[in-house]
Amino acid sequence: MGYTDNYERDAYGMIAFWLRNDYDHGRFFDREISHYEIELARANQNNIQRLGAIWKKAEARQGDLGTLLLEAQHASSEFHSLIAYTMDKSLHCEVIISTPVSLLDHMVREAEESQKVYKLMQSGFQVSPSDAIIHESVFWLRQMADHLGYIRHYLDISNYDLNFQVTMMMQKFERLLMQATALKTMIRKPRNETLPVLTQFKQMIIKEAKSLESFKLELDDLIKKCAAVTTSPPDLLEHIAREAHHLWRNLEEERIT
Repeated sequence: MGYTDNYERDAYGMIAFWLRNDYDHGRFFDREISHYEIELARANQNNIQRLGAIWKKAEARQGDLGTLLLEAQHASSEFHSLIAYTMDKSLHCEVIISTPVSLLDHMVREAEESQKVYKLMQSGFQVSPSDAIIHESVFWLRQMADHLGYIRHYLDISNYDLNFQVTMMMQKFERLLMQATALKTMIRKPRNETLPVLTQFKQMIIKEAKSLESFKLELDDLIKKCAAVTTSPPDLLEHIAREAHHLWRNLEEERIT
């Protein structure tokens, strides 16, 4: 399936978004597991198949929502456990993979975030707009900076100008992450109002996230035309463009999904 930015943002749509994230991560990870790691590859394949099956049900809005949510939680938890275990093995130099440890951590953090979203859905708790803006900014700005680092990781060094452009964007998002972290401690709970400084920051992030989404899709087009020398998975840029879209939509709606 190609890039889509118009997914439904109801309960089924939220579950489908997070399941697809883990499903994509599993597929990307699969291509970087050494053929020596047979057991790891099999365990990851099992996770991919399970996540994919539940994702299709969520996207088709099939079955009881409560049951689907429990299935999604369990599948995500299993995937999280495998990736976290692999990350520990990688830090001890006990596994042969080509996935950077920071990328494993990136996947682990998103699996953990999905669990938080699922629990929020189950509780029915309403997060204040200010809390939502701060939470989404702190979490997703780090992911956006990571994305640019991984784009650079996969790009061939012969793409000198493109590498420079990606580095500049990565540094911009790192600075924005620092600003979000500062606002998190400056604007203390209870955050019963949205201060002008936070509103201004939100608008800044929305603008940058939209620009980043466009850049990722432009690069995706180059990769698919074989016009950029890279080892990137063919649909990686679609995956991370979808996450940039998710960020600015959540900020516009001032909620966590």
